Amino acid sequence: MFKKWVFTVALLLSTQAQAYEQGDSLTPFAQQTLGLNPDVVTVIDFFAEWCVSCRVELPEVNALAKKLDSTKVVVLGVDVDEDVELARAFQQELGLTFPVINDPEQTLIEDFQPVGMPALYYVYQGKVLKVRFGAIDRIGDVILKDLAAIGVTL
Repeated sequence: MFKKWVFTVALLLSTQAQAYEQGDSLTPFAQQTLGLNPDVVTVIDFFAEWCVSCRVELPEVNALAKKLDSTKVVVLGVDVDEDVELARAFQQELGLTFPVINDPEQTLIEDFQPVGMPALYYVYQGKVLKVRFGAIDRIGDVILKDLAAIGVTL
């Protein structure tokens, strides 16, 4: 529990200048580690087992991911739990079917430096199109509206 608290405080105190924002290009490290297809919009969802809001939102994101046209949009999860067994059990408990990268060494979250959890990044051709942090009611509808606003027709 202490590690989670320290991580959350460090996340909130991290410098905003280093966090990815709309218009930023991802580092080559992030693009390679995530295995992004530059020809589709990728909705990257950072989450963790200890994040209460993540538990609420992930089933809705999962349901939406199943309905998306994967030639235009894909959902990619990044589970930041340090215990990979716990992370996999959490993903299985929620029945996640979209791809998830486990980040136990915190390398991806350190690269992205989100200012809250859950964290959504919309990325196309290595560039951040939009960012959302924290709990969001009806996240599936919000993602669909965001995709429409950035020009993705479904």
